[in-house]
Amino acid sequence: MRRLVGAICGGFVVLVAAEACARSEAPTGGPPDNFPPYVIETVPDTFALVEPGLREMVFCFSERISERSADGRLDDAVIVSPSTGEIRVKHSRECITVEMEEGLAPDLVYRITVRPVIRDMFTNNLRDAFELVVTTGPEIVPNVVAGMVEDRVTGNATPAVRVEARFPHGDDTLTHWNFSDAGGVFSLRYVPTGPFELRAWQDQNRNGEVDESEPQTSFVPGDLAEPPDTTLEILTLIQPDTTPPRLTRVNIEDSVTLRIEFDDYIEPTIPPGTIRGTVTVAEYDDSVLAVEDSVEEGEEEVAEVVEDTVGAGEVVEDPGEVAAADDPDAEQEAAAAEQEPVPPPEPGTTVRIRIFQEHEYQVWLAAREDSIAREDSIARAQGEMEAEAGDSVAPGDVVGEAPEPAGQEAQPPDPAPVTGEDPGLDPDSADGPAIPTTLSGLRLPSRTLVGVFDEGLVANIPYELVVEGVTNIAGAAGGGGLDTLTREPPPPDEEEETEAGDSVQVDDMTLVDDTTTVPPDTTTPPDTNRVAPPATGNRITPPPPPTASVPAPTRRPPGPARPTAPFRRRRSALRPFLHPTPPR
Repeated sequence: MRRLVGAICGGFVVLVAAEACARSEAPTGGPPDNFPPYVIETVPDTFALVEPGLREMVFCFSERISERSADGRLDDAVIVSPSTGEIRVKHSRECITVEMEEGLAPDLVYRITVRPVIRDMFTNNLRDAFELVVTTGPEIVPNVVAGMVEDRVTGNATPAVRVEARFPHGDDTLTHWNFSDAGGVFSLRYVPTGPFELRAWQDQNRNGEVDESEPQTSFVPGDLAEPPDTTLEILTLIQPDTTPPRLTRVNIEDSVTLRIEFDDYIEPTIPPGTIRGTVTVAEYDDSVLAVEDSVEEGEEEVAEVVEDTVGAGEVVEDPGEVAAADDPDAEQEAAAAEQEPVPPPEPGTTVRIRIFQEHEYQVWLAAREDSIAREDSIARAQGEMEAEAGDSVAPGDVVGEAPEPAGQEAQPPDPAPVTGEDPGLDPDSADGPAIPTTLSGLRLPSRTLVGVFDEGLVANIPYELVVEGVTNIAGAAGGGGLDTLTREPPPPDEEEETEAGDSVQVDDMTLVDDTTTVPPDTTTPPDTNRVAPPATGNRITPPPPPTASVPAPTRRPPGPARPTAPFRRRRSALRPFLHPTPPR
């Protein structure tokens, strides 16, 4: 029995020990280890002359390392440049062994890089990449091809991007390569002298080949002259896309501005005049024309209410004339109200539109503000000169022109150029707006175009927009699209709706301030704040409210809602009577 129990316990201990050995985890107990590992020995030594055909190299570290790298595969933790075929990385307690399938070729300089994805048992990564340089014959020359990889859309530096430099080598091509670090920086050291081609791509499937769907750069030519030499390049990653951009949505910012969105990023350096926009009035129902009729009906009902309030037979002045007598600006408002309504555009009418990219629109706005500022400065100088002249100028004398402000032109340029033309202000100048760029100075792309009209869009009228000639950042041209848009009428002006104050509700044309239904309280002193309008000319002052209770006037049925048509705006006919102005 004792033997049986001992055998069972011994087997259990063996199983526990085996399971503990199979797991790769940090040992328990003791202070935590926050110090990263580092390489303390290599076989062969750095800058050593080795025999061609060497297949194994050993890297030993300062402490025990994990069997797993930070990115998952230990085979991807080592780079042999130039390539020697497939490699395999074996793990021991404190070392790794790199096995090369084809071995080192003769008459070449090799760079073996241990990437900073090796980590210890406490998950502390190797702080920096470690490079071992050996040669199978030629002299080791410190030539360097270095630079940075950026993203075309965001402009930020891009890490973990594979960078290759191809050098001619007899009848073949010699490829040196490496990955960009966390800051997007790459370096290819101890490369041959002479011309080369440089490119980069995101090797997402880790097969060492460029796939059509992977972000990549074009080949950049370079040359390393007399050794030692160094060249620096910034490579720009672009997502391949063979389909042209298509219009997805149009947002109406206001009556003269559109935001036109696409499904792809647009090339900012499209030549002027390439992007074209056409806006045409689409077919619409005749019910849109009924807005003017509703305005006239609303005004007739207001007039009837005024007539009932003042009384039959009384003469009432024209509201515009009364307002003009009290308000200096009322004359202009009355003149504007008397203008004929602008008829809606006919179907098929073309509306002129300017198409800008985002950075072009910012430049155009800055140019327009600058032009307005110069016009104001010229007008201000003219006014100051006329004020100084004053009465000293005799009748018939001609006053000289105003002096131009220092550094300003006499006549500002047109701040609204036609589509595709230079807006008149250099975006790269100190006076221009700040345009965001990539690390290499390329303007950042956008998915949006901005359309600007010469005249405002009429509310409730459908328009058809056609955009053509759009090219994405990958070079796919011929993009564009079609969309129908209708501007919603603006919200009613609260101040205009309550022009008559709290006494009138415009929507149902009902008089609220009606004291004829309840006799006044004779014990309370009358309200002296309300002043009756003066009896001037043929204006009849409304009689005071009667002291006896009389039946309330019949409530009229509510009229149509006051429209907010874009044709014209009218002043309320009740304003002069319900808000009289005290005599001066």
